Amino acid sequence: MEKAALRDELMHQLWRMNKMDLMVSLREFLEGETAALNYLFTNAEERVTPTALAEAIGVSRARMANILRSLRTKEYITMEIAESDRRKMYVRITAEGLSFCREKYDYLVRYFDLYTDVLGEADIKELIRLIKKTLDSEALLKK
Repeated sequence: MEKAALRDELMHQLWRMNKMDLMVSLREFLEGETAALNYLFTNAEERVTPTALAEAIGVSRARMANILRSLRTKEYITMEIAESDRRKMYVRITAEGLSFCREKYDYLVRYFDLYTDVLGEADIKELIRLIKKTLDSEALLKK
C-alpha cells in the first residue's frame, strides 16, 4: 500500500474511533465540567483555587469561570472565600458532584472492560504497545 493510501486509511480509522462512545466518554474526563469534577474528586483533600483548577485541566480562566458557574448551578461544587485572603476562593466538590463523577467513572470502567473483552488480551496489549510507541515518538513528530 502506498504512503498516501496508508495515511488516508489511518486518518479515516482514527476519525471513526473518535466517534466511538468509548472515546466520547473518555474525552469527558479530559475536558470541561467532568474534567474539573474529576480533578476535584482526585484532589479532595487539597484546597483548590479556580486558577489552579484551570491550569490543571488546561482551560482559560474565563472558560473555568463558565464551568464553575454551571457546576454550582447543578450543585456539584461549592465555592468558599478564604479566611486569610478574602480575594481568594476555594472550590470543593459536593456529595452530588462525587456521585455524578463516580457514575461517569464507573460507566467508563465498564466500557473499557467490555472493550478489553471484545478485543482480547493479545490485541489490547498490542494496542497499548502501539499507543505507547506513538506517545514516545511525539517529539520526533513535532519536528
